[in-house]
Amino acid sequence: MLRKLIVGLLLTSLLAPAALDAAQQREKRRGGGKKPKPGQQQQQQPAKPGSENPQQGQGNPPPAPEPPPAAIGTVDRKLLEYRTSEARSAINGVAGQADSNAYVAAALGRVLEQEKSYGEAVTRLRKATELAPSDPAPWVHLGAVYARQNQKGEADAAFRKATEVAQGRSDGDSLYYLGVAQQQLGQYDQAVQTLERARSGRESLASYQIGVTRAYQENWTAAVEQLDRAISADSGLALAYYYRGLANEKLGRKDKLINDMERFVDLAPSSPEADRARAILRAARR
Repeated sequence: MLRKLIVGLLLTSLLAPAALDAAQQREKRRGGGKKPKPGQQQQQQPAKPGSENPQQGQGNPPPAPEPPPAAIGTVDRKLLEYRTSEARSAINGVAGQADSNAYVAAALGRVLEQEKSYGEAVTRLRKATELAPSDPAPWVHLGAVYARQNQKGEADAAFRKATEVAQGRSDGDSLYYLGVAQQQLGQYDQAVQTLERARSGRESLASYQIGVTRAYQENWTAAVEQLDRAISADSGLALAYYYRGLANEKLGRKDKLINDMERFVDLAPSSPEADRARAILRAARR
């Protein structure tokens, strides 16, 4: 089943939506905008009454996390492009803040994931959830690492926690991560509805996640339509080419399959799935 084939690739792509809009978000922060979420440059909405983590006490929202260092935006983008060594270089300068800054802890955890240091990644992402317990993003990234290790129970628990803390919120970040968590829990129609609501400011990644969700549902035409939309919004979104190539293969579009896989390998030659993409290309060219 396609879901089993591609789930690992999807989970490494759960990066901050604002990695695509870093300059705009930095401008918002300079103008006094709200603080973004761990591992990203997005704005964070204040906790709403009743949405606090139960451990924080009823009616007492947890304190807002420290703002992210400027380097976090660079880390986000490099991870999105699977430029892991460059992401490591960017995070090294602020890694000393990982025990006190949720954004740094989350970003470091995601770098460690791409480096396949999964145990350390879990430790850092766990710390991020402690520093920002009402933020769904670290819970989603934590679930991704568990899924990489085929620890389904732990992964599902993290994704369920993400849906719990995101419920009732209407800001784009919470909706985005809620949609991703729903997708990973197999709640596909709900995920699509949620991600549609999260499009504003994150068109490429919302479209990408909807496209992958449609692929999980084996709705190949709808998957291609959404992935086309994602690529139109960000032509550097490597994973969108990979998934569109898989969907085009199912639709019997060999030329488009080849074009998409070539583009993916060109953009992300050192990604975990690059070898598989090369194998698909060799088979398609016979």
